[in-house]
Amino acid sequence: MSDTSEETTSVLLPAARVGLYVLDPDIREAVKALSADWRFARVVFDIHEGDVDTAITAYTGKDSPEFLMVETRTIDDSFTQKLEVLASSCAAHTSAVVVGPDNDVYLYRKLIQMGVSDYLVRPLRKEVIAEVIAKTLIEKLGTTDSRLIAYIGAKGGVGTSTLAQATANAVSTRLDQKTIILDAAGGWSYLSVAMGTEPITTVAEAVRASQGSDQDSFKRMLFNTNDKLTVLASGADSMLDEITTAEAFEAMLNRLMVTYPVVIVDLSGASPSISRAIMHKAHEVVIVSQATLPSLRSARALMNEIKLVRGGSDKDVELVINMKDATPHEVSLNDIGEALGRKPVLTIPYMPKLFAVAETQGKPLMGLPGAEDLIAGLLTLARKVISAEETSSGSEKPEGRMLSGLLGKLKAR
Repeated sequence: MSDTSEETTSVLLPAARVGLYVLDPDIREAVKALSADWRFARVVFDIHEGDVDTAITAYTGKDSPEFLMVETRTIDDSFTQKLEVLASSCAAHTSAVVVGPDNDVYLYRKLIQMGVSDYLVRPLRKEVIAEVIAKTLIEKLGTTDSRLIAYIGAKGGVGTSTLAQATANAVSTRLDQKTIILDAAGGWSYLSVAMGTEPITTVAEAVRASQGSDQDSFKRMLFNTNDKLTVLASGADSMLDEITTAEAFEAMLNRLMVTYPVVIVDLSGASPSISRAIMHKAHEVVIVSQATLPSLRSARALMNEIKLVRGGSDKDVELVINMKDATPHEVSLNDIGEALGRKPVLTIPYMPKLFAVAETQGKPLMGLPGAEDLIAGLLTLARKVISAEETSSGSEKPEGRMLSGLLGKLKAR
């Protein structure tokens, strides 16, 4: 008798145990199939053929799960009496859902008064089962926090946007995470084109739509590049106007983080106020720099400011060196660590042809020859804040990407 909404439960669910004691084989098969649903990646199912008597036996002297589904073929007083026995065998934290044969309003009300979370009537569609479990776990445990990753360049032209896009593609395909990427540069953004679509909205319009009651309008501004990757198709903004306020942009992010477990924001062309708000909120900040003295000086100043924004902590603020050996007058890798107070976690050699193809032809770096080591390094960064295993093969050499050294040549900015 539940009326659930996928809009409110389309989130990565928290780690939980779900026990099922059902007689209907179709229900058991439907629940088994939920292992392919991204929302249930952290949910462990314990599925049994049985009823309330089987469940009572199972949980006598054994810890009960966070969610329990029990099927009954009878809805008389004997069943409710057995349900009370089951309740006494389960921990107080267990939420129960009953599956029965009849749409009985009186029984529904009685079960709710007894503390049952919901009453469902056979036959059940897989979608209904999924939404009832998800809704119950969300109400009980809350949602697992989405992870926000921000990319920002020490200066322009260091490949920040391309690396942010490559990370989004890799996280969605290699780590199998539902991901969205958005660009805070307004009319200066080429994200939509690079991801295979056209700019169809402005950031201001997207902000208004995300907070409005007509969510279909907001969904039309989102473009799916694959099963797990979405892009906010902005970029139609006026290039010389402020795109929106930091507060409004953050409100849109909050809305997106309810639905997407991984949110990646390209701040390479963002306003200072938006950048500051996202730096404070992000679970990981990736600063992209070249190994040149001007770029590294800017990177050091940016790190210091980000540290202040994040309450004096530089935890999960990472430095990436891109375009290594692009010019003959670079600071050596053995010198970078001391002056910046940290080791770059990833260094990417100068690959002009690879980056040019990605930018001019709208092809993701991940699918281009010679990009595998780069993608492996970006995935290593992402895994710091995303608990996920890679789903496709590919050589990874994170150890070869770790840099160390001193940089005594940089002067205070």
